[in-house]
Amino acid sequence: MLRNFSWLPLLLVTAQLNAEQIVLDKHHFEHIHFKRIQPNTITFNNHAIHFEVTKSASFLLLAFDDIKSISKVSFQWSAKGTLNKNSIDHETTRKGDDAWLRVGLIIEGPPEDIPEPLLPRWMKQVRKTLRYTSGSMIYLIPGAMHPPGETWKSPFSSNIDMVSVDSIYTDDGWNKVSHEFTRPVQTVGLWIMADGDNTGSTFNSRLRKLVVE
Repeated sequence: MLRNFSWLPLLLVTAQLNAEQIVLDKHHFEHIHFKRIQPNTITFNNHAIHFEVTKSASFLLLAFDDIKSISKVSFQWSAKGTLNKNSIDHETTRKGDDAWLRVGLIIEGPPEDIPEPLLPRWMKQVRKTLRYTSGSMIYLIPGAMHPPGETWKSPFSSNIDMVSVDSIYTDDGWNKVSHEFTRPVQTVGLWIMADGDNTGSTFNSRLRKLVVE
């Protein structure tokens, strides 16, 4: 009977080999600002990213050296302050499109067909930083108004899928997230963001132990 489970250690080792903990160091990320929007204050310490949001928005961009086939993402997060969203419907609008934290997977594919002169500065920075082209993204959003597992389109782009992910609170004050995709996602980089500009929100949020598999 035990022989039927002789393959379990091999599977566990394979899973561990495929898992990659993202190094949360400022030298690995580019902090990208939006025009006419106050950027967040972002710091790196204690192996975590700290976002200070004051009616502000900006994001961190990490470009992968190779296209990664990602089946699972896990991380820990925490937040303190006020996020002024009041309903699921509000969350789907531009006025309610803010979040404690977003972990975005930038998907490999052809870029949006926008002439170079018309691209905003931040988008030019993204295209310049990424090593592979992309025209879509998946946001994993903890602490959303939508119930965990629900998805919706970004009010700013139909090429961005928003996914509400479940969190488990831990004794040390952090929330654990583990999200598995139905099929692997071909990913060229990560887009990590906190924003409170549309809702006039002020809060602090943190991210640590970000792992992709």
